[in-house]
Amino acid sequence: MSAPGADARDTEDGDFSRSFETAFARLQVVIEDACRAQPEWSQKVTAAIGAGLRFAAADPVAAQTLTNDALAHGVDGIARHERLIAYLRDGLAPGRAERPEGARLPEITEHAMASGVVMLVAQRVDRGKERELPEVSAEVIQFVLTPYLGAEEARRIAAQFWPGDPEEGLT
Repeated sequence: MSAPGADARDTEDGDFSRSFETAFARLQVVIEDACRAQPEWSQKVTAAIGAGLRFAAADPVAAQTLTNDALAHGVDGIARHERLIAYLRDGLAPGRAERPEGARLPEITEHAMASGVVMLVAQRVDRGKERELPEVSAEVIQFVLTPYLGAEEARRIAAQFWPGDPEEGLT
């Protein structure tokens, strides 16, 4: 015998799971498309950040699903959220090879960088300020690249970034 409301929760969880997987797949396509033409790791990261922030600005419902909603959906949602973080983290790991001292970076560097960007998106979406995300792309790029390239080079690369049109984030 099911607990009262169990069927409703199962339906809601199934709806969330489908919504998350759809949003996550779309984000992955957007990021991978943006990175495909970039020859250097730092250019790939720059393109991924720009594309991801435009995606969140253009589709705040998907961004909400990937961030705040995931964390609100218990163990399953948190596991999905961690999968998002791991996907982003894995794209940063090759940055350790960009500098001789990269191997000495703390083990949590990539996780912290990816989590920080996801939290920034979650906060902006929660406050209804997702349209601001492309505007902070250069700062996010500098934040993410600094451990790997140093502050000066990260700042130089970030200064060259043009955020583009938020509608470019939709697929």
